[in-house]
Amino acid sequence: MRLINPISESTWILTNIHRLWAATGQSALESARVLVIGASATATSILKNLVLPGIGHFTLLDHATVSPADAGNNFFLNGPASIGRNRAEEAVRLLAELNDGVDARADTRDVADVLASDPFYFFSFSLIITHNLAPVLLTRLADLLWRSPSPPPLIPVRSAGFLADFFLQFHNHESA
Repeated sequence: MRLINPISESTWILTNIHRLWAATGQSALESARVLVIGASATATSILKNLVLPGIGHFTLLDHATVSPADAGNNFFLNGPASIGRNRAEEAVRLLAELNDGVDARADTRDVADVLASDPFYFFSFSLIITHNLAPVLLTRLADLLWRSPSPPPLIPVRSAGFLADFFLQFHNHESA
């Protein structure tokens, strides 16, 4: 009879992740600082897919309160108990439970106010993802980032029901 030494769940997860993108990919993920603007169901699902394999840090920026519609379609809200509370705080609390090694923060400011009063805030992240951001705000953010010589990449995601598209804005990277 042969005894098999069982491995821990975290070791199993890491072994399978390394098969996908090797140690360098995991290292890049663990050092990433991601800003997600908007705590919608789509945005929190994107974050879930980054939190589970161990992203280093994420901040969810959203000033809105949870509506009944939000509570009904976002798995990372606590149903009716979340209604009337801040969407970012509610979603971050549940997303953080997926992986206690991830630094998770909620920012409850309005993105328009941050763009006006603290534009350098956006440069503290290595990637920015937006979901259904108002076109005027998306244009202001994209212009701000584009004017910088080394901005973080910007991924605007738009969705309606089962249809979605996304774009990627980044400066050309040339190695020396």
